[in-house]
Amino acid sequence: MEYQVKVENPSNIQRKLIISVSKDIVAKRLATGYSDVQRKAKIKGFRPGMVPMNLVKQYYGADVRHQVFHNIIDEFYPKALREQKIRAVNSPQISTPDHQHGQGEHDHEIKDGQDLTFTATVEIIPEIEVKGYTGLSLTKGKTEVTEIDVDKVIESIQDNRAELIAIESESHRAKKGEFVDMKFDGGVVTDAGLDKRPGMEGSRVLEIGSDSLIPGFEENLVGMKRGETKTFRIPFPADYFEKDLAGKDAEFTVTVSEIKEKKRPPVTEELAKDMGYESIADMRVKAKEHLVKQKATDSDRKLRSDLLGQLIEKNSFECPQSLVQAQARVLAQDVAKNLKNQGFTDQMVQEALTHELENISKRAESQVRASLVLEAIAKKENLDVTDADIDAEIKSMAENMKAGLEEVKEFYAKNPSRRDDLEFRMREDKAVEFLFSKSKIKEEK
Repeated sequence: MEYQVKVENPSNIQRKLIISVSKDIVAKRLATGYSDVQRKAKIKGFRPGMVPMNLVKQYYGADVRHQVFHNIIDEFYPKALREQKIRAVNSPQISTPDHQHGQGEHDHEIKDGQDLTFTATVEIIPEIEVKGYTGLSLTKGKTEVTEIDVDKVIESIQDNRAELIAIESESHRAKKGEFVDMKFDGGVVTDAGLDKRPGMEGSRVLEIGSDSLIPGFEENLVGMKRGETKTFRIPFPADYFEKDLAGKDAEFTVTVSEIKEKKRPPVTEELAKDMGYESIADMRVKAKEHLVKQKATDSDRKLRSDLLGQLIEKNSFECPQSLVQAQARVLAQDVAKNLKNQGFTDQMVQEALTHELENISKRAESQVRASLVLEAIAKKENLDVTDADIDAEIKSMAENMKAGLEEVKEFYAKNPSRRDDLEFRMREDKAVEFLFSKSKIKEEK
């Protein structure tokens, strides 16, 4: 036989494939490797292609053995996975009887006249015997929209068109809800004096009460007048995302250039038309429709989250850490993107991610566990996604994106992995809908 495979099960989520490739295969691969090198080898005193084989092995043997070793792994590891019907979810950890790879390369695992034996250790999707997934008690949140809710949307529309008007009175003192145009300079209080930090100086317009800065900063602006300078000390929160600042005292010197108040435009027919509506009445109708959709979406999202939370609680199993780490990277990228959009520097983003690492990891594990449970339920309940289902979903996506149907079809035809992702998501959705149909759902009062 070309090769033999023995499988060990160290755990429910791990498989060890001990693969032995015959010495005949090894010899053939080495001979081919040496011949390829011999044709190209350039050694002083010999014409290309005429270098004696003993010199080829002397000069290039280590490189050939190294390359053949990896070529054999790349050839026989996938074969073994298919033969054993193992679904690996990460790249294998390769080891030989004498060496663990991944921490330096070795060129002497392959030897003439000997079988090559290596072990590939991988994580797999665990077999989950799901239980307790029917008859769950869930509460659906309210989706009712009141006129007060609509009023708040109209106020936000007014805010988008609002102007900040300087308050001219010399005696006016800043209060909550007003905006302060200020310059500030600060640092960390140390025994040696004030340790100035670049991120603790600058100028900005700040709404008092917006909680945009560390606790205590905005409170110190209350009562200040235009042109006034004030120095004050406040502590950084104990859980501040920059660990070297957490719990330490900061000192700031602030100078107020102007105090401004927000002037909202009145709600008029003209404002409504400027915002793209036919009238005030139309603006309120559209605002209500938007709120209804938003509340329904939020309610459905929470209902799904509660459902998945109960499923995770009722089904304990080993979770492949490679999947958790991959999902954590996706979540971290999303967090980083959002922070960058808010104006955070690369250093601030990195510090924030470090602070949030534990929470990101917990969220990632919950999401992976939920996915695996839903997949197991879909399998147990034969909730398959057909080609017709996928075609219908692609058609719906094309309509929503206002794109050509054939264009979207071609995209998924050329990207099988994207089609697999789509099928996976649709199967999850089918499982969720099935679970809802088997749950006891009551409306929130």
